[in-house]
Amino acid sequence: MEIHEIKSRLTIGQVLAHYGFTPDKNNRLKCPWHDDKTPSLQIFPKTNSWTCFSSNCHAGSGDAIEFCVKVEGDKHKGILVAQSLVSPGGSPAPTTNQPPIQEHPLREHPLGEHPLGELPRIAVLSKVVHESQASFKRTAKAKGYLQSRGLDPARTDIGYVGAEMGKSWNESLQQSALQLGILKKSGKGALQPKFKYCLVFFMKNVKGQVVGLYGRSVEEKSTLKDSIRHLYLNGKHQGLYPCWPDSKTTKLILTESIIDAATLLSQPGIIKQHTVLALYGTNGFTPDHTEAVSQLQELQEVILFFDGDPGGRGAIEKIAVKLRGIKPGIKLTYVETPEGEDINSLHQGHTAEIFTHLLAGRNPVNPTAETNQNQSLPRSIGGKSIDSPQVGAKVGNPDQSIGKPETSSTGNLNTSNSDKLVYTNQWLTASVWGGIDISQLHRLKINLHVQLNGNEYRYYQDDINLYSNSQLVRYINGASEELECSSTLLKQGLQQLKTQIETYRLQQRENRQKALKPKVYQMTAQEEKEALALLRSKHLVKKTMEAITGTGLVGEARNGLLLFFLYLTRLFEEPLHAIIFGKSGSGKTYLQTKISDCLPEESVRNITSLSENVLYYSPKGFWQHVVLVIEDLDGVYQALLALRELMSKQSITKYTTDKDAKGNNIQKALTVEGPVSVSGATTKESIYEDNANRSFLLYVDESTGHLEAVMAHQRKARAGLLNPESERESKQLLKNAQRLLDKRIRVYNPFALQLKLPQAIFKPLRTNEHYLKLIDVIAFYHQKQRTVKTNAQTGERYIEVTLKDIEIANSLVKESLLRKSDELNGELRQFFEYLKDYVSRKAASNESGNNEAYDVCFYAKDIRKERRLHPMKLARYLSGLERRGYIKWTGGSKRTGYEYQVTAWEEYEQLRAGMHLLDKVLDGLKAGETAKT
Repeated sequence: MEIHEIKSRLTIGQVLAHYGFTPDKNNRLKCPWHDDKTPSLQIFPKTNSWTCFSSNCHAGSGDAIEFCVKVEGDKHKGILVAQSLVSPGGSPAPTTNQPPIQEHPLREHPLGEHPLGELPRIAVLSKVVHESQASFKRTAKAKGYLQSRGLDPARTDIGYVGAEMGKSWNESLQQSALQLGILKKSGKGALQPKFKYCLVFFMKNVKGQVVGLYGRSVEEKSTLKDSIRHLYLNGKHQGLYPCWPDSKTTKLILTESIIDAATLLSQPGIIKQHTVLALYGTNGFTPDHTEAVSQLQELQEVILFFDGDPGGRGAIEKIAVKLRGIKPGIKLTYVETPEGEDINSLHQGHTAEIFTHLLAGRNPVNPTAETNQNQSLPRSIGGKSIDSPQVGAKVGNPDQSIGKPETSSTGNLNTSNSDKLVYTNQWLTASVWGGIDISQLHRLKINLHVQLNGNEYRYYQDDINLYSNSQLVRYINGASEELECSSTLLKQGLQQLKTQIETYRLQQRENRQKALKPKVYQMTAQEEKEALALLRSKHLVKKTMEAITGTGLVGEARNGLLLFFLYLTRLFEEPLHAIIFGKSGSGKTYLQTKISDCLPEESVRNITSLSENVLYYSPKGFWQHVVLVIEDLDGVYQALLALRELMSKQSITKYTTDKDAKGNNIQKALTVEGPVSVSGATTKESIYEDNANRSFLLYVDESTGHLEAVMAHQRKARAGLLNPESERESKQLLKNAQRLLDKRIRVYNPFALQLKLPQAIFKPLRTNEHYLKLIDVIAFYHQKQRTVKTNAQTGERYIEVTLKDIEIANSLVKESLLRKSDELNGELRQFFEYLKDYVSRKAASNESGNNEAYDVCFYAKDIRKERRLHPMKLARYLSGLERRGYIKWTGGSKRTGYEYQVTAWEEYEQLRAGMHLLDKVLDGLKAGETAKT
């Protein structure tokens, strides 16, 4: 019997069984030709071969006959043993009841012999795969490079080759790696990895075995030549990336490079509906690609997704000709990649929706291209002609042009009624009842009503998720049976419907995002002139206060001006915040609304309620350089903690758990970034004390005189005596003035080191920062009147604070500082000041028989009667004042009434006098400036 006959009939399993060797589950043995502590002899069942990978062994590799020769120690004896294991009839001889050797997908190699001493290609590559994958896991630089390309290291099948790969391999393995181009010789003759410092992607054959490598260097461009950034094995390309397409593939996307294919593979929404296959450059359509495409019996469409450059656009026609030669009549489309972009750069610069959008808008490749191979065909990609100055020129069929599908074949989607989308083509009409969900892009669940054109009495209707293949098949089968029509016709119609709905849904999402962003107002030339005149006025603050009053704000001009400046700090990196206190119906919301109406529409967010989730799931940039106006702080109670941190840090982050494409839990960071200025109104000062510490406190005027003034204004409005147009003009003037301010200009305060706050101020660190920023924003508002200078060290453009700015700030801030210094909250302070006034009036009227208010006592029941207070509320007020020593109980009982006496008469005046420190410091600064001049 000839040697080649024995080789063709003898299996390695028979030989191992004959000698009593049993491989483990990974087809490994302890090598019989050296002292082997761990199995290093690899068995390859499909090729009936073996290899010892130990560096301490010189057995090398061989086939079934060579195994016998090695064991017997004699070539002739080994061949005789091999022959005896094969029956005379040529079929394999019976073996012992040895379990079959399981095949390991990474360690099989193609059938056929290989030269003695040279290992099988797959055997060597499997070694590279395992070592490179292990190296990648421990190399931070490799992971960092992959992340810089927007790819997830945990979800990408990849390896990394360091400088040491191959140095510990045995001679046989090294020689084989040298032949394949895995190793190379240096100038001194030493072996080193050809793919050194490269990420390696694995190309596989039809059996899933790695037969090729692509290397991508992670070194900086400055240290490399372009020619060695991309590396392949020696010889022709073998295998496909990421693998051979599944036989049930219906839509195939071809990319120009492996990096681009890996990018699309990271998009669950794409790979769910498409199979992705990489070319090896525009000229890299190999025989393996040809064979793979030809075997796809269910293939309906090939999508060419190449780079947005002349090379990528030019390759569309060239690859299309090859594909039509393989699959005549196949539907070919191309994606209009933006100029200068590729798939990976799009992934880095946009959200995942860009791919869905581009794929939905893909265009058909000229269907007559294969009949005009000898012509220079005009092509139009992205609205630009490539070869011909005549865009959209017609070739072949006069009714068709490149990039323009026929309406009759693709049908039309009528979206005039969002609750009933109607799709029609030349065969059928499909109605989507109830509209579509535009928030969930990973599914397309609809209620679909289908009927054939011309037969309105027979229809089929059911719920379906167009992204679920099983539901799609069930729906098509049910509809074709009910309507007695072709399932192919229905399938094509539903595919076209899906494509048009995807385009419509993306458009709706874009419209919703645009609706969230207020439109930027375009000033007329006259409006800009008037706004600039206001900003350059010598009496800017006075005219601003007049404009605020002109908007209809009555009696709160000083509070209104302070609030206007606080809102203006939204243009700073660390804005100021405001809380407005007052009783219910006292006008706190009125004050806040009037001033917020003076802000540009794009700079304000008015809300009545806000939850923590809504805050964290806001669109990017939604809260930057805006004022968040809260009608009542009770409406944001659930988001209070997050809101406080946003006020302090201007950025908040929380982690949430999500699922990846494989269903694994992953951590996702949700970040909200400012700067944002927060303004709220409330009646509950004690509840929002933590927020108050971060804010300026404004108390509305609740005096009788102010109340009368507001009611008089209301009467004039009802009588038609006010001019609404004048109010609108005042608001518009203030809005336009703010639009002209340059937020890039910084403010330097040369007097900052000499400014001081009263010692009675609570939390002086925050209050001092608030005071200085208020001065800065007043100076910032005057920027059109100041000389803009440049910081020589930082390059910042800046203006300087003047003493007039400090004077304005002092006049506005005193009341707020006084409130921050007072240990009584606003509500209790108002009651105590009333109490002192009541006792003084009682003493003056001599009702008590004593003209000295210090000695006059009062009954709680008399206070309740005059103020009409609830007994519980009065008790709370009196208890709070008594605990702090402002009043004392002097007698009485529940029957006769409790009697009290005021004990603290001068404390508020002393506190108020402390505020004069601001004016003393300012007077000193003025005197110093006068002395200089």
